[in-house]
Amino acid sequence: MSLKWAASCFVALLIFIVLKAYVFEIVKINGKDMLCTYHMNDIFLIKKWNNHYNTNDIVYFKFPKTDSGVPEKYCLQRLIGLPGDSIEIKNKEVYINNFRIRDTSTLQFNFFVKSGYSLDSNYKERRNLYQGGKISEEFDYSFSLSKLWADSLKFDSIIKKTEIKLEQKGAFDETVFPYSTHYNWNRDQFGKLYLPKKNDTLHLDSINVNLYSKLITFYEKNKLRIKGDSIFINNDLSKKYVVKQDYYFTMGDNRDNANDSRIWGFIPANCIKGKMVMVLKRNLK
Repeated sequence: MSLKWAASCFVALLIFIVLKAYVFEIVKINGKDMLCTYHMNDIFLIKKWNNHYNTNDIVYFKFPKTDSGVPEKYCLQRLIGLPGDSIEIKNKEVYINNFRIRDTSTLQFNFFVKSGYSLDSNYKERRNLYQGGKISEEFDYSFSLSKLWADSLKFDSIIKKTEIKLEQKGAFDETVFPYSTHYNWNRDQFGKLYLPKKNDTLHLDSINVNLYSKLITFYEKNKLRIKGDSIFINNDLSKKYVVKQDYYFTMGDNRDNANDSRIWGFIPANCIKGKMVMVLKRNLK
């Protein structure tokens, strides 16, 4: 009887290991990228096998780090762009192949909030104002809010003004991909950026190579050297490059506080581990 029980336990353990390695994984929200669509410590079921990805899927992927000394990190974000798509962000609104996608009501942005006097802890708790705080002694605050949430504050007599924080077109942000003054992009004004698909031929020049240098070198393991207007790949003078895998673009729903593709660019297909298929547990706090 004990041998049968041990054998059953071994088989069950083996099945669990195989399922976790290749088919499903259970993950927990542990970052702010997807607040307030989801909450800290929400638990998801991730399907890792035989996936077909669509725009708006929540995907689970390995953070595309470039420093081998940094520990591996996994993220959950919304899939915005598929291989072959062109992405553009204008005044915080996302366009895919020139069509604006409709924002969900749960997207959050940073808002400036002007109050008549100091917002105490009771007010902030009652209005769920947890992400952000005071930015001046003149009763100026900044909070991460949905647009509906920000509009609702205007009905409070204590609130004088709410205004979304918006970066202007052409305002270069050195922390935003591709980190080049040839592309004066920021989080709110970004692109157009084409997402390469496997077997695409990229025609390269001394400017657009800034978009694809990380793809060529880090993701696809080639040696890249630029000398004046000449581009050398694996020591060969090159004006084009054939892409070896698909690339995607993700964004967090907590738009102004997410570390996403606006910061590090493309996500290669081999970094995506699966997509969310079910919420197993919601934490409403």
